[in-house]
Amino acid sequence: MYPLIHYKMTTFYTNVNRYGNNLLYRGYDQGRRVKRKVPFKPTLYVKGKGKSKFHTLDGVNVDPIKLGSMREAKDFVEKYAGVDNFTVYGNTNYIAQFIAEEHPGKIEFDRAIIRVHAIDIEVHSGDTGGGFPEPEKAAHPVTAICIKDSVLNTYFVWATGDYDVSKSMMKDCQVRYNKCRDEIALLKGFIAFWHDEFTCPDAITGWNIRTFDIPYLINRINKLIGEEDVKKLSPWGMVEAKTIPMRKGQVQVYEIMGIAQLDYMDLFMKFNHSFGPQENYRLDTIANTVLGERKLSYEEHGTLANLYHDDHQKYIDYNIRDVELVDRMEDKIAMITLCMTMAYKAGVNYSDTMGTVAIWDALIHRTLLADNVIVPPNDASIKSDYEGGYVKDPQCGVHDWVCSFDVNSLYPNIIVQWNMSPETILRGDVAPNVTIEKCIDGLKNTTDKCMAATGQYFLKDKQGFMPKIIEEMYEERTAIKKRMLASKQELEKINIEITRRESSNV
Repeated sequence: MYPLIHYKMTTFYTNVNRYGNNLLYRGYDQGRRVKRKVPFKPTLYVKGKGKSKFHTLDGVNVDPIKLGSMREAKDFVEKYAGVDNFTVYGNTNYIAQFIAEEHPGKIEFDRAIIRVHAIDIEVHSGDTGGGFPEPEKAAHPVTAICIKDSVLNTYFVWATGDYDVSKSMMKDCQVRYNKCRDEIALLKGFIAFWHDEFTCPDAITGWNIRTFDIPYLINRINKLIGEEDVKKLSPWGMVEAKTIPMRKGQVQVYEIMGIAQLDYMDLFMKFNHSFGPQENYRLDTIANTVLGERKLSYEEHGTLANLYHDDHQKYIDYNIRDVELVDRMEDKIAMITLCMTMAYKAGVNYSDTMGTVAIWDALIHRTLLADNVIVPPNDASIKSDYEGGYVKDPQCGVHDWVCSFDVNSLYPNIIVQWNMSPETILRGDVAPNVTIEKCIDGLKNTTDKCMAATGQYFLKDKQGFMPKIIEEMYEERTAIKKRMLASKQELEKINIEITRRESSNV
C-alpha cells in the first residue's frame, strides 16, 4: 500500500501521442490522473466568401472546416496542394492543435504531482566475458535497478543479493529494498511497479538513460521474459524501437508511448548556461560541477564486478547514489521543471523542448489563435539562407582605453526594436546600397517604417506578433528574476539569523 496523496485541483496534460486517427492523452483532471483515447477531428481553414471571425496574417478572411479525422485532414491538404487560388490554412501539427483547443490560454500545472522516475541500472559483465555491456545485445545480467519516485520521495531497489537498509550509506534516502530470487524475478518486480496504475511514471529521467539504461532494460526483458512484458512499460501497451544518429553512428533507442524520457545528460547539455563547457559529460564530472560531490568510489575493490561480489551492500549504495545525484541536481538546477515550464508555455510535449522548431510553431499558433488569426500553410519547398549576426573585423594591435559592452538578450531585443515579424515585412522593399558601415555612421531612417542593417524595411504602424511574444517573455523573465533575487536576500537573512542563534547557544 502506498500513502494517500492530496492533489491540488489542477487540470493539465502530461503527454499526448498520436496513434492512427486517435490521440492518446494522459494528464490530470482536477488533480486526479486521467487517461483517454481521443478520436480527434482537426480544424483547417479556407478563404471565406464574406466577413469571418477568423483571418490570416495578411488580412484574408477564412472560414473553418471541421474534418472527420486526422487522416481525412491530411488527405484534404494533399488534395489541394498546389491548386491555384485555394490555400488551406491552419496548423497541421494535430497534437499541438488539440492541446490548444483542450487547454487554451495559460496552462497551469502542478509540478509536485507529476510523477517523475529517476532510474539507474547496474549490469554485471565481469564473469561473462567482460567488456562494456552493449544495449543492443543486452547479453549480461541486470543485477540492480533503482528508481526514485518523485511523488513518494522514496528509492525503490530490486536486486538479488542481501542489503540492509538500516546500514545504508545513503542516510538521507528513504529506501525500499526488494530482494529477488533471480534476474527474471528482479525484472518482473520492476515491471509490476512500473505498470501499476498508481506508480506508473509520467516522465523518466536519469543519466544517459535514453541510449543505455532504457534500451538495455527493454532488450533484456524481451530476451528473458518476452515482448508482452515489454509492452507493460507503456500505459498504452506500445513500445517502439528506432535509431537516432550520434557521433558513434546510429544508436538504438525506444519510445515508450505515454511516458516522456527526459535524459538528464541531454537536459544539462542543452540548458546549461551557468556552468560553462565541461571537459566531459560523465555523471561523476557533472555532479562535481553542480553539487561539489562525486559518485560513490569503489577503488578499494578495483572493479565494479569485484564490488558486486565482495561488498553487495556498497554495490547497492553505489546504485542508489547515481540516482540520488541526478535527483539532487534537479533540486538545485531544476532542468526538468524548466523543460515542463517551456512545454506548457508553448502547448507541446516535454520532449519537444529539446528541439527548436516544434516549440516555436506551437507557441506562435497558440498566440495567434487567441486573436482569431490563423497560421499560413507549412510550405516545405521554401529553403532560404539568411545572414547571421554581423561580426566586425578587429583593429589589430595594442590599444589604450578599451571598453567592452554587453547587451542583455541582444537578438530578441533587436527583433523588438525593428518590429521584425512575418506580417510587418515590407516584401520587395529593400533599400539599395546599404552596408553595416553606413548604418554605424548614422544612416537616416524613415518615420513610417524602420530599416534593418540588411536594407530590409519593416512596418512600424502596429506591433508584430513576434515582438509581442518576445516582450511578454522578457517582462515575465524580468519579474521572475526580481522575485528570485528577493528570495535569495531573504534566504541570506534567514541563514544569518540561524547562525546567530546557533552561536548564542554555544
